Amino acid sequence: MTMTMTILSWLVTAAAIVGVLLNNAKRRACFLVWMGSNAASAIIHAAAWTHGADGMAAMVARDMVFLALAVAGWVQWRRKA
Repeated sequence: MTMTMTILSWLVTAAAIVGVLLNNAKRRACFLVWMGSNAASAIIHAAAWTHGADGMAAMVARDMVFLALAVAGWVQWRRKA
């Protein structure tokens, strides 16, 4: 993994943590943060997968499921508001 990808991975991880903190504070914005971090994570894992890294197909699938769950959460919280 290149230094750029490593830095991006850490930034995406930090964003996911911010999403959890927002969720803990019951802030709807957590879903927006998660949508961004999950999409970015899927791109990073897909890039690693195309370069032959083992196990990345499962990571991309996981990221896409988490992205779908974040979208569903955003919609559900909008209905409550």
